[in-house]
Formats: sequence, structure tokens, C-alpha cells
Amino acid sequence: MTKPVSPPTTAATPAGPLSAFDRYWMAPAPAARLAALRVLVGAFSVVYLVARGNVLANFSRMDPQRFEPVGLAAVLSAPLPAALVWALYALCLVAGLGFTLGYRYRISGPLFALLFAWVTSYRNSWGMIFHTDNLTLVHLVCLGLAPTAADAYARDHRGDDGRAEARHGWPIRLLCAVTVVVYVLAGIAKLRNSGMDWAEGEILRNYIAYDGMRKAALGSLHSPLGAWLVQYAWPFPIIGALTLVVELGAPVAMFGPRLGRFWVLGIWGFHLGVLLTMAIAFPYPLCGIAFAPFLPAERIFGWRWPAPLWRLLATESPSS
Repeated sequence: MTKPVSPPTTAATPAGPLSAFDRYWMAPAPAARLAALRVLVGAFSVVYLVARGNVLANFSRMDPQRFEPVGLAAVLSAPLPAALVWALYALCLVAGLGFTLGYRYRISGPLFALLFAWVTSYRNSWGMIFHTDNLTLVHLVCLGLAPTAADAYARDHRGDDGRAEARHGWPIRLLCAVTVVVYVLAGIAKLRNSGMDWAEGEILRNYIAYDGMRKAALGSLHSPLGAWLVQYAWPFPIIGALTLVVELGAPVAMFGPRLGRFWVLGIWGFHLGVLLTMAIAFPYPLCGIAFAPFLPAERIFGWRWPAPLWRLLATESPSS
């Protein structure tokens, strides 16, 4: 008598919170979308390095006693020879071009992120720390460690089938996530330093007044709008509360394309307000590239430049 054979069983598809998270995090995206972000972030970074070359590579007028290494430069005990500083800066530019063009990207991608971190860390080791570089650097690291960012719009690419795949989607999701984290941390820092008093507006009003007076006394560029606005108390509770809302509320950008676009407009308006009231420019967010991961960035290369902003905001984003 033969023993009956049980029918083969098939593994059940995982269900539950973990699988839902996997579907969310690994949502497919076209190769062109991720590659467009690589081109945009890389091009911005190279232009930034060139525009600030005299600040990032020339320390001949700096007092060596001011050198207090931070970041990657913390491994140093004394300033580097000037020739070596310039050489590392030049190598960073070359790697940046390779990054942007997608040339030998498995090398140029992580190398550019590393060298950008070095160049900016070394500059920050001479007194003032520039926080304007932080988000750019984080995006470069995310893109540099994603080889699939060179699957389109790349010098070495051998054709793109145009299919949306998860391997192109998760790096975009990561870029969105780290952007959100950066702004949430900024909001938490405000609460830690001043508590909910920040939302009452007086701290912000005093800060804008102090910033304008100090710059005017030093003969530096200052904001006439900020100097005029601090005469009135009523706008600042509104501005202070909205600042906390857009920073601490940044995670809503991860819950759908419409919320993402709404948050992008809000946080970009925040940076525009900082520029108008304190003459402080954060170039990366102000030009919009910092928020490109929340938008279908590849469409920029399909339109005649300049691409209308409303068309970007009206189409599906990678947050869907």
C-alpha cells in the first residue's frame, strides 16, 4: 500500500507591516528619474565648488592658530600644506565631473561624496561652521552609494529599457527620507533651545533685529525688509509657528505626492523668507534641487528649459 503524497505547498506571500513597508520603500521608479537627480545634485555641487573655490581651497591668509579640525579633518593635528589642499580640491572637482556625467560611476560616485565631505570639513575647521553644505553632502553620499544612479544619462551607459524598477526607487525614497530628517532635526533644535517660546515670535523678531543691526554696523549686506518688519510684533507669532509646522511637519511629505508637493512649497517659502528678512541664502534649497527627489525630476530633461514649475508640481512624484 503506497503512502499518499501530500500536495505541494506554496509559500504564502508575506503580509503585515513589514511587507507594507517593503512595498512602500521599494516602490519602482524609472532609471531616468534617479539619474536626473544625480545630474542635478552633481551639477549644483560642482558649480558650488567652483564658485567658492577661493574659500574652500585658499587658506593662505588664515592664522594657523585658528585651525580646529572637525568632521573628516578631525584626523589632522595641524593644517595641510597649501599644495596638498589645492590638489585635493582639484581632485574633488574632477570626481564631481565624473559623478555628474556618470563616468566610471562606481568609482567617481563614492569618491566625489568622500572628497566633498573632506573639502567642506577642512573649510569648517577654520572657525565658522557652514551648515549650508550639510544637506548637499548627505544627498551626495546617498547617490554616490547607489550605482543604479548611472543607469541613465550617463557617459558609460549602454542603453536604458525605460522600465520602472525598485532598484531605482529606493535611492529616491532614501533621498526624500534624509531630507525630511534634516528639517525635523532643525525644528527639534529650535524647541530644545527656546521651547514653545519660539512659536510666540519674539525670539525670532529679536534674532532678525540683531542680525540686521550687526550686519549694518559691520557694513555687510543686510535686509531692509527685515529692518522694517521688526517694527511690528504681530507677524512674528505667525511666522514662528509656521516655521515649526513646516520643519516638524516634514514627515507628511513621505505620505503621498500631493502632501509632498505641498510641503516642498512650504519649506521653499521658508527659505525664501530667510533670504528676504535676513539676507541669508541657502543656495541648495533655494534653487529647488534639494527638493527634486519629491518631484518627477526626469521631466526637466524632456522639456524646453526653463521647465514651468507648475508642470513639475502637477505631475506624479516618486512619493506616490
